[in-house]
Amino acid sequence: MRTSLALIALLLGTSAARADCTSEVNEAFAKLRKSAAFRMETKITNDQGSLSMSNDYVLPDRMHQTVSMSTGGPSKMETILIGDKAWANQENAGWAEVPPNFAATLAKQMKETVTQPPKDTQEYDCLGDVAFEGKTYKGYRAKRAAKEGAQAPGDGNVQTIYVDKDLGIPVRNIATPEADPSKRLFDGTFTLRDGLKIEPPKL
Repeated sequence: MRTSLALIALLLGTSAARADCTSEVNEAFAKLRKSAAFRMETKITNDQGSLSMSNDYVLPDRMHQTVSMSTGGPSKMETILIGDKAWANQENAGWAEVPPNFAATLAKQMKETVTQPPKDTQEYDCLGDVAFEGKTYKGYRAKRAAKEGAQAPGDGNVQTIYVDKDLGIPVRNIATPEADPSKRLFDGTFTLRDGLKIEPPKL
């Protein structure tokens, strides 16, 4: 599942001996998209620092995004998208409507990456029941892409999807270096937000 501004495509090298469960992962994200509202919280860490992002979605066309950076660029920026209009608030300087062309780009990105099924062809293997942070989930691991097949063992990234066994929706999307599973390069959390409302900001 991607944010309106673009989630990073993270790939994994793994054993082909595990059963293919791509359809199960796609069904879990499809169920999430059918919910009235949900939140995705993301943390991306690299050598340049870290970025934290929170996206609230009220489908089909409302989003409230907050981005915070540890280094470089504005330390905090908020964006609200409603239909074909969008507003931004940088460094708590106050809300202002963004140009129509930028709002249209945001609306298109949300439609293509959140409202509609993804167009990529990422495949997943089954991990079965997996214990994670005190709870058992259905686990899935992304397969290594063909272009990464020549990488030496330990050089790739590992992407793991955790699906709630009762709700049938994804709750975590985590990527770690194959050589260091304790280091999280990408950590995404999904939660349902029934009753959430996103309204235009007060200018």
